[in-house]
Amino acid sequence: MVASHYKTVVIGSGFGGSVLSNTLAEAGEDVLLLERGPWRDTPAVRSTDVTDYAPFPRGLKAVFTLVNRLGSRLLPGNGVKLSSRGLFDIHLGKEMTVVCSNSVGGGSHVYSAMNVRPEKKDYWDGHAKQVSSLKMEEHYEWMIEKMGARRIIEADNVPNWTPEAFKDSEHFVASDTVEQPEMSMRLEGYQSDYKDNSFFGSANGAKASLDKVMLVPALNNGLVIADRHECLSIWGIAKDRYRLEVFDHKLKRRVYILADNVVLACGTLNTLRILFHSRSIGGLHGMPALGKGFAGNGDSVAWWALNDKTRDLSLGTPTHGRFGLRDPKTGKPMPGVNLTRYGFSGIDQLPLPSFIKRKLKSDAVLVGMGADEANAMVVWSAGKMRINYKKSENPILDDVQRDFDEVACRSKSPVRYLKNFQLTVHPLGGARLSASVKDGVVRHDGMIHDHKNLYVVDASALPAAPGTPPSMTIAAWSRHVALEMLRKEKK
Repeated sequence: MVASHYKTVVIGSGFGGSVLSNTLAEAGEDVLLLERGPWRDTPAVRSTDVTDYAPFPRGLKAVFTLVNRLGSRLLPGNGVKLSSRGLFDIHLGKEMTVVCSNSVGGGSHVYSAMNVRPEKKDYWDGHAKQVSSLKMEEHYEWMIEKMGARRIIEADNVPNWTPEAFKDSEHFVASDTVEQPEMSMRLEGYQSDYKDNSFFGSANGAKASLDKVMLVPALNNGLVIADRHECLSIWGIAKDRYRLEVFDHKLKRRVYILADNVVLACGTLNTLRILFHSRSIGGLHGMPALGKGFAGNGDSVAWWALNDKTRDLSLGTPTHGRFGLRDPKTGKPMPGVNLTRYGFSGIDQLPLPSFIKRKLKSDAVLVGMGADEANAMVVWSAGKMRINYKKSENPILDDVQRDFDEVACRSKSPVRYLKNFQLTVHPLGGARLSASVKDGVVRHDGMIHDHKNLYVVDASALPAAPGTPPSMTIAAWSRHVALEMLRKEKK
């Protein structure tokens, strides 16, 4: 079979792949973007020539379109494929379960629209000489501007916005002393948009997603996007080129693609799976630190049973905003983890009985987050990937649960969570940035240490847990790598 050839092939269209593809295409580069998931039915996509797109899960069809793949240590290989148009992947682990998304535009369809920087100001310092927090700041600013994000103010009258809800609270504080995120949401005069814009996609386009912000504009600059094309393996061939084995889910067949540059951006677990698998079958070599430094970003999720029948907590922006525990002596936030309140946005889309929907609309989701130690390992054995993550070695998780208990005590409303069940939507690391091949996988320009022209720009390359939603940090890293690739071309 004759393989197609592209100068650069990007695998994955989340915050890493979209930013890099947009940047290279704008510079006139020849780029093919592979995405295993489908285009989604959004206003931005309907404005293009794309005709094959999938709706977000809604109604009875949600049962069949919610999950793409279910993985577990008890299931063979990569798990069970449920629907190539499914919105989520779920990987059930012994001490950590990971949920990620499956669409053109990646996690931007299901993320909380929070645009934030890492918890620590010096996050990027000390990992590679050519990368610093000061230098990366311009990329954060560039991305936040692209997303059209800004902080919500009182005049926006956003339903259930936490600073307003806790304005007079003696127990919680969410005022200016708690930094609120810049939200990539349509805010002016669109009250009808304050529903169904979070966990199950934004069909009305009120939430800024990457198909609209990055990918559709890049199509006009020559970017080629092959949706529902899943990369299975990468093979290094002569003259620093690569051959990609790809499964076309539309035609149900394997195809092969040649590339001068390959950029992995398909999400932490998928990037690690491709690298491990490709090495195990002889397509790649080396990478002695592959799998080291994995983290769950301290994610912890709880159900806050407020039972507030006076309001519909499913309304509002995808997140209701951050808050802290108020110090009774000073009135200021007490030191602690990042606490964020969410409503059950999108609950009307699911086929649930009315009484359950009413109950969920009166309750909230509570998310705690903080930088964990990034000390877990991902290993490959007998053709299968396994996450070795220990809650006992990450004390931030106990800190989060203590704050959950304090929230319950102060609010006199139960906060329910599974003490020994770790769920993350922000897996990262395993192919981390480092100064040497023994400490990590990628170098300062995103290239894998021992593989020329093979790059990583998703969360697997992050050197540590940011302790905040990592979308902007991934985007900043990807923008940095894209510009490094363009500088290399000019030499």
